[in-house]
Amino acid sequence: MKKLSSFYFIGLAVLNLIMDSINGRFSFFDIIFVILAALPLLVNKKWMYRFFGGLVSLISLYIMFAVFLSNVKDLQQNQLQAVWTYGMGYVFSLLTLCFGLLMTGIINNHKNVLYNRKV
Repeated sequence: MKKLSSFYFIGLAVLNLIMDSINGRFSFFDIIFVILAALPLLVNKKWMYRFFGGLVSLISLYIMFAVFLSNVKDLQQNQLQAVWTYGMGYVFSLLTLCFGLLMTGIINNHKNVLYNRKV
C-alpha cells in the first residue's frame, strides 16, 4: 500500500505539472515538486515513507481545518456558497490524508483483512 500511496502523490505532482504547463505558468518548482513526490519511492526506506506521509498528513489536516473554518465564517455572515465548490477539495483532502496515513503506517491494510482460519 505504501507504493500505491507513492504513485498517488506522484500522480498529483505530474497533474500539477501538466496543468501549469497548459496555463503557461510553468516554473522550475514544478519539476522539484515531482522529484520530491517521487523521493519515498526512489529511496525506498521506511523512515522516508513515514516522514513524507506524516508531513503530507499534517498539511492535509491544516488545509481541511482552514477550509472548514472559512465555511463556518461564511455561514455566520449569511454568505452561503454552494457545497459543490468545496466538495472536490474535501474529497481530495480526505484521499490525501488517507494515503498519507497509509504511508506512515498508522492505517495498516493488513490488520483490516479477515482471515479464514480453521479451528
